[in-house]
Amino acid sequence: MRSILAKIIGLLLAFNLALWAFFLATDDFITNDVRQSKNQLVVTANLYAKITAPVLSNLALTDFEKSVALQELLADSKLMRNKKLRIFRFENKDDLEAQFKYFDGQEEQIFAPKVITVLPENDTITEEILPPAIIQSNELQPLASHIFKYYKPIVDSAILTPPIVEKRARFSIQEEVTDIDLDAYLIRVLTPVRSGSLTLGIVEVWEKYSIKDVYVGRNNTRINLLAGVSVLTLIFGILLAVSIVFPLRKLSKRLDQKLTPDDVAIQLQSFGVKGLSERKDEIGKLHNNLVLLTKQVSRLFSDKERFASDVAHELKNPIASIIAYAENLENQKEKNFDGLKNIKDQAIRMNKLVSEISEAAIVDNDLVTRKREKFDLSEVLINILDHYRDTSEHPKLEFSDDIQKNIMINGLPDRIGQIFVNLIDNAMTFSRPVGTVHVRLEKKWRKRPIVVIEDSGPGIRDELKPLVFDSFFTSRSGNSVIPNSSGLGLTIVRQIVEAHNGNIIIEDSELGGAKFIVEFPRL
Repeated sequence: MRSILAKIIGLLLAFNLALWAFFLATDDFITNDVRQSKNQLVVTANLYAKITAPVLSNLALTDFEKSVALQELLADSKLMRNKKLRIFRFENKDDLEAQFKYFDGQEEQIFAPKVITVLPENDTITEEILPPAIIQSNELQPLASHIFKYYKPIVDSAILTPPIVEKRARFSIQEEVTDIDLDAYLIRVLTPVRSGSLTLGIVEVWEKYSIKDVYVGRNNTRINLLAGVSVLTLIFGILLAVSIVFPLRKLSKRLDQKLTPDDVAIQLQSFGVKGLSERKDEIGKLHNNLVLLTKQVSRLFSDKERFASDVAHELKNPIASIIAYAENLENQKEKNFDGLKNIKDQAIRMNKLVSEISEAAIVDNDLVTRKREKFDLSEVLINILDHYRDTSEHPKLEFSDDIQKNIMINGLPDRIGQIFVNLIDNAMTFSRPVGTVHVRLEKKWRKRPIVVIEDSGPGIRDELKPLVFDSFFTSRSGNSVIPNSSGLGLTIVRQIVEAHNGNIIIEDSELGGAKFIVEFPRL
């Protein structure tokens, strides 16, 4: 499995490649500029066709006289593009070069001013003097020049056209864009010179478009800026990845240490990575949550150890009683039924104690492994109260309620029900045989659901309230005494409430007894 660092770097590289691909694919300036140049050539060709039509349609002039007349007409230096203009007599031939030329802008004109220029060795429409910006060594070329070789195939696919069929220029305008050497296009247009339905000649105009020169001149700064952005994203992205990955590796290495029975408590208590607790981001939060989790696990080990010690202590008492009663029976010749009864009572106590310890373990397992579900808390509480009203052995023990309907929560319905059963049992034992147990359920707007169970019993002294949820704690007297009580009922209640992210507190009731307030999380 690849590390997070490799994945982040891969994503950064993929992002930058996509950014460059998008830049190349969406840059349509050259495409539009070439098309605009071609449209301008079409306009120019039509203009020359209109200008030359009167001369070519004059039947009184010979071809030579027409040629002279066109040279006089087109020799004006104010006319644009006349150096890239040729006018042919229409002869209906496949090859335009084989036809008679009335005018050729590249040839020295008879009536044009004499200007001495140094021409290139091969002076054709596809070989011209190039701007100085294109003639440069590879070492001096800007970044845009290197990017251009990836961009040009994209433009070629959108711009290049099939070659002109010159014979078709007899009837309509023909145009082409072809690729020539040195990263340039040749834009060429042929248009007929017509008089009515008769074709008198062909006008040819062309232009060389130096695509690389235009691209480099326009995009050099933009590409340098994009390259800078790419480098910065890679640098900052890698720094961010390192700031995430290396702390996680330290944390993983710390978690990967093998725990041994001798030092498990020390390792759990001292868990942590130096420097991570001060971080304010998610890494720091993860570290602090793991530290909190290890402390909870450590506290759980401690609670289990204390619970085991309490169990051993609680079991020793009935076992010691059983041994003592059995020894007394051994020394007596006559049967001692009281001794046998005491042995039976202690055995029953042990059995009940073991059963409740087993139940506590089952509750612990359910709270960890079972899936929570949405259910009606009001309905559960009403059903439990109806059961107590129907089965109560004390006619003068009154059950009153004030239960708000249709209150929904998430949790384990049977375990939530066990909370109410244990609390109502506790209230009944302190209130019987004559008294009141009141149950209230309410939920205010944007508040958490609250269940209140109170009784008219003697209440709980303030110094004992922090102890009532401890394992095996009991402080019953008089009518509230339950034979062989284990004191685990309220411990299980607190365990279930806390496992549902709830809260339970004890107050004094207006009825005279104790009031247990259970608060559940809202949906």
